[in-house]
Amino acid sequence: MHTFRAMNTDFVTQGLPEAEQREAESWFAFVEKHLTRFDPGSELSRLNRSAGRPFIATPILFEAVSVAVDYYKRADGLFNPFLGRLLSELGYGESFVETAAEAASRSRPSDRPEACAKLLGAFGPENAVKLNPLLRSMELPPEWSVDLGGIAKGWSAEQFAGMMRRKGIAQGAVSAGGDMMLWGGESRPQQVGIADPFALDRDIYSLFIRRNAGIATSSRLKRKWLDGDGQQRHHILDPRTMMPSLTDVVQATVIHPSLTAAEVYAKCLLILGFQAGEEWLERKHPAAAAVLVCEDGSVRTAGNIEQYRQENGKEAG
Repeated sequence: MHTFRAMNTDFVTQGLPEAEQREAESWFAFVEKHLTRFDPGSELSRLNRSAGRPFIATPILFEAVSVAVDYYKRADGLFNPFLGRLLSELGYGESFVETAAEAASRSRPSDRPEACAKLLGAFGPENAVKLNPLLRSMELPPEWSVDLGGIAKGWSAEQFAGMMRRKGIAQGAVSAGGDMMLWGGESRPQQVGIADPFALDRDIYSLFIRRNAGIATSSRLKRKWLDGDGQQRHHILDPRTMMPSLTDVVQATVIHPSLTAAEVYAKCLLILGFQAGEEWLERKHPAAAAVLVCEDGSVRTAGNIEQYRQENGKEAG
């Protein structure tokens, strides 16, 4: 097992030779350099400052933003990677250190309801990111600000797994802060535990992965803070209200052949809640399965979870 820090989180790889371990560290450092919104000098920050004007991007930024635009459409706008400015105004303007200190309150300026109302109007059907693949140029509407956040981790981990498979590494895994891409489990299934968000030292569910799969978990209990008015906020914004989502689901884990898709759909399930989320996932994304933890501590499942639940005829979890 190989561990390192990148993108302000812990990365883990399994099954990689030493040279490919170094390649992993180099790749994710490269991704962070271009795709973080927390560094004013990053390429993504420069794109955000150009909102309303064309911006010529490097290949990695153009591809990452294009993928984010695609999932914005696939998820019916429930996944909205263009709320970076609002997140900053609500108090999430600096990166969290992913330790127990995440639970600590942080005093920030009060959010402004008028800003939320203004943003709701900025995401009408007439507004969209203008992408020109030939020139690698993009143009954000004036009120939009890109926050790739979790999708950057998921997408870059999925890209790295593809690189390793093309190099002939038949089985392995890469974890980006707990979001994992696993490949080559046909001959030796890999067991993955899902942590209890109310007691992180224990698992509440076990998955058995027998094929290439992405596993992403999103929670509204981790990145939270107090704003200047003493109101608790978290980083999962509901694009329908432009405020932190409040549903009966506090943690969502999604399993999907694509880690990028799993990351996006996990956030959507937090926003929708159990009943609406279960129906949405099964109707629109049948390749996905989910394990959801509700406010009362109950564990619910959705989608095609059965294929991940049993090992040698014995129920897991």
